[in-house]
Amino acid sequence: MNINPRTVSFVVVASLTACVFADVDTGPNGHGPLPTPAVEKPQPATLSDRFGTWFVPVPMITLDAMDHGALMAEDEATVQPAPFRFGVERGVKLSLNDGQWMDVAGGRLWRIGIDAIGALNSRLHLSGIDLPAGQELAITCPDLEQKMTGILEGTGDFGTGEAYGPFSPTSRGHIEWFVPAGQSATELPFDAVGYSYGYIPVFSEISNGGTCSLNPACYAAWLNESNAAARMTFTSGGASYLCSGQLVATTAADETPYVATANHCINTTAEANSCAFYFFNRSPCTGTNSPGTLVSGSDLSATYLASDCTLLLVRGALPAGCYWDGWTNANPAVNSACTGIHHPSGTPQAISFGVKNSGSFPCGSPGGNWNSLSWNQGITEGGSSGSAIFTDSNHKMFGVLTCGGSACSNTAADDGYGRWDLAVNTASSNFATLLAGGSDDTQEPNDACANAKAVVPGTYSTLVVKRLDEDWYALPVNAGATLTMSMTFTHASGDIDVQLFTACGGTVALERAANTNNESFTFLNSSASNTVYMRVYLATDTRNEYSFTFSTSTPAPSNDNCATATAVGAGTFVFTNTLATDAAPALPASCDEGSGVTITKDLWYRFTAPINGRMTASTCNAASFDTRIAVYAGSACPGATTAVAACSDNSATCSNGTSSAAWSASSGSTWYVRVGSAGVGTSGTATLTLSAVVNCPADLTGNGSVGGEDLAVLLGGWGGAVTTDLNGDGTTNGADLAIMLGGWGPCP
Repeated sequence: MNINPRTVSFVVVASLTACVFADVDTGPNGHGPLPTPAVEKPQPATLSDRFGTWFVPVPMITLDAMDHGALMAEDEATVQPAPFRFGVERGVKLSLNDGQWMDVAGGRLWRIGIDAIGALNSRLHLSGIDLPAGQELAITCPDLEQKMTGILEGTGDFGTGEAYGPFSPTSRGHIEWFVPAGQSATELPFDAVGYSYGYIPVFSEISNGGTCSLNPACYAAWLNESNAAARMTFTSGGASYLCSGQLVATTAADETPYVATANHCINTTAEANSCAFYFFNRSPCTGTNSPGTLVSGSDLSATYLASDCTLLLVRGALPAGCYWDGWTNANPAVNSACTGIHHPSGTPQAISFGVKNSGSFPCGSPGGNWNSLSWNQGITEGGSSGSAIFTDSNHKMFGVLTCGGSACSNTAADDGYGRWDLAVNTASSNFATLLAGGSDDTQEPNDACANAKAVVPGTYSTLVVKRLDEDWYALPVNAGATLTMSMTFTHASGDIDVQLFTACGGTVALERAANTNNESFTFLNSSASNTVYMRVYLATDTRNEYSFTFSTSTPAPSNDNCATATAVGAGTFVFTNTLATDAAPALPASCDEGSGVTITKDLWYRFTAPINGRMTASTCNAASFDTRIAVYAGSACPGATTAVAACSDNSATCSNGTSSAAWSASSGSTWYVRVGSAGVGTSGTATLTLSAVVNCPADLTGNGSVGGEDLAVLLGGWGGAVTTDLNGDGTTNGADLAIMLGGWGPCP
């Protein structure tokens, strides 16, 4: 902001610490330009465009005119330095009935427009936003090519309930609200609406303060710095303001989108959040002005009152071609030739050439915190505040504009620039730390598959991905398991895309490249690998923040219950019951061998007897855990009262709690074999062997011989037990006893 120095009251108290940098000029060289993406992705459509309702007139609320002269008189009386005010915010009383509902695909769309008589520009500001899941909100400008900054969800992009639409060069803006089918909407999803009434035409192509500015496009040597400069418009204390700023490089040249400006322009988080940056707002050396490319929203990274410096971190996606200015942490000598690029009174970029004529200027106290600049060609005006001053010798920034009397009406006046070296060299300011390498997250280094960060299921927040530093994660997803991933980010701040791989250097197993906020997906790992590698990268822009939550689930085996029992005959079957669930029915007391009747994590087989004879179901010495087996007769799944044909917990001839159960069956009969864990929580891998023995049917215990133990079993089933029916006639009687006595002794 350019003012008469005699009106300044900018008093600061600061103590400088030792220099952070050992060398007097270790600031980075500039870098850029930002390349054009290989694939340009379209901007998200407005809700009206998405649902095809753009042609339907929007109901409008029209506000009364304001007194432009009175507002300008207030500006004349404003204590300086202050940013260039061009609009005031007015509250708008708005109800659900003021808008219009329309039925659209998947739900309903509510729309309202707000206008004001005599406004030369406008902006809508919503507070108290709180959208239920699935609802979306948009603040749009129908008169702009970039009609909106993005779709709003939840509590907005900053999580504060505050959201700002683009500044419009006209007087109208729209609000659009989508409510999915099945959700009620009895009140608006925000508490308040602010309308910025513009009374100075800062978005016109005509200078608002004079016509004496020089066009930087006519000075090829300063093209890079022109590509870094930004016109900044923001909201503060119920008014709209304009300043200048510029992208500044980190020492690591990692394209972190830091913008330097003045503390008296922006020094709060709310102001930074509201800021809209216009890059390339300039004219060709001859021709028509370009309005530039809008980038919305930023965070306040650091601010230093003592020399009026602020560092912002831009959130919105930068356009291709941007440049990052170099800077120095040294204070140039008096009489150094200097150049500034800025937006006087909000007009397209201007360039000014001058000389540092003193190491002190009365922008505040002490005056030595500001350098004095006199101009040989060009001037500055209101709106130039926060713009950089560069040394001609190396094109490095050494200060930002705070105050002065320069104007088209006073071309001989000097300006004061806050010293950048004081902000950088004061450790407590945090400028040096931030500018060393740009902010990142605690998961680094993870910029390649080879050093992917191993993570466990859970939530990971405040993550940063950069164009020059993509992120890789190693996710534990067992073969056959399903990964469920939910990512949150703001698409307007950079197009985050995701790829999955089952091996480093392998082909892409899944790719997600939508143009929306957030990303959710599932992935079935059908490979043999137990690790899935996730690549998170930016398709556009230089930096964005995101969070993700993931979980994995492996489906239970297909034969986890009786209804889906695996049909088998005699043979061996390897199984793992780790993910099996517990099924009914409970085992009867007759199966208790001293350790109770619990059977857990059980699997089921539907066995068809191949012959008349003795059948055996066994995990004997072939399991990594304590097994239990139960066998049921019949062609239907057993119920609570179904008899057990055979059961086994710990067979005497088997080790480590493995089991072997035997029973008699006739050829073609159906049996359900249930095998699981004897103890709660135990599981593992085992081999189940189902066999039929025809030459030793009387071996009821399955121990390889017919003897007294078998006789006891047969007598215990006398009169009808199926398990001791040796000849398959349906009952246990003398005929079965004769078969047993005839086979007495070792089985052949």
